[in-house]
Amino acid sequence: MNIHTQSKQDIVNFATPIGFLAIWSGGAIFAKVGLQYTDSWSFLFLRSAIALSLLLAIYLKSTHKKTAITEINKDQLKGIIFSGLLLQVFYLTFYFSAINTGLSLGIIILVLGIQPIITSLLSGNTVSVKNVILLVICFSGLVLSTLGYHSVDKINVSGIVLSVLALLSITFGTIAQAKVETPPILTLLIQTIFSFLIFSAVIVYQGLSFEVNAYSLLSLVWMGAVVSVGAYLLLMLMLKYSSADKVSTLFFLLPLLTMILESLIFDTTLSSLTIFGVLLVCASLFVYQTQKSP
Repeated sequence: MNIHTQSKQDIVNFATPIGFLAIWSGGAIFAKVGLQYTDSWSFLFLRSAIALSLLLAIYLKSTHKKTAITEINKDQLKGIIFSGLLLQVFYLTFYFSAINTGLSLGIIILVLGIQPIITSLLSGNTVSVKNVILLVICFSGLVLSTLGYHSVDKINVSGIVLSVLALLSITFGTIAQAKVETPPILTLLIQTIFSFLIFSAVIVYQGLSFEVNAYSLLSLVWMGAVVSVGAYLLLMLMLKYSSADKVSTLFFLLPLLTMILESLIFDTTLSSLTIFGVLLVCASLFVYQTQKSP
């Protein structure tokens, strides 16, 4: 690896996770606001429409347009579509559906919080006892912070099943995405085309429902342009330069950052248990991330 490549990787390793975490954690708040003015299917359809429009504009002006979609071989296309369906269709569908069942958000967070541990075990890398302990500590911190912030009193079987399906979708989607080698813009464009077609078919069947106002439009633009394009491109970039298991551990921080943002925006107080859990996650995750990969 030459000096230029190493320098580029260092910048990516430092800046990309910060940008990804900032965008994605804010997405939960914007989605919560947006769903007050539309149903989940309409929201997902409009989100994918905005993302597709933006990606087409970027792709047509980028150097990657020299690599036409028709030049991608069948195996590459299958990998792109498979990871895209898991991350952009199944994960989002199961996640929103779990919320719509009335299941406590705290339970959904805890179910999805298992994802980094499963990814580490399935990624193919050798998992040391030290790493397992660090991941368990991270998850323990997530449990403490979630219990100190969210209620977990509303439980139903359908919601738990949907949460588990969302967990499996984002886990195997992340692992599959790490194996995709085509340019990120082209990859995300293909994935967004397929997700748009799927959500369009649902909307044709059930109809579109969306209340237009400043809050709903802001929420939609953030989720469609900033999260669905910006955050997903950053995720692909991280997976290109780092292992899937290390990238997946960043998902421990997402619900914690969302809690902090909510407390700042809506002027709520973080409990001592939540603060202790956040510090526990950050400390153990710092040790895990700064270890050299084998």
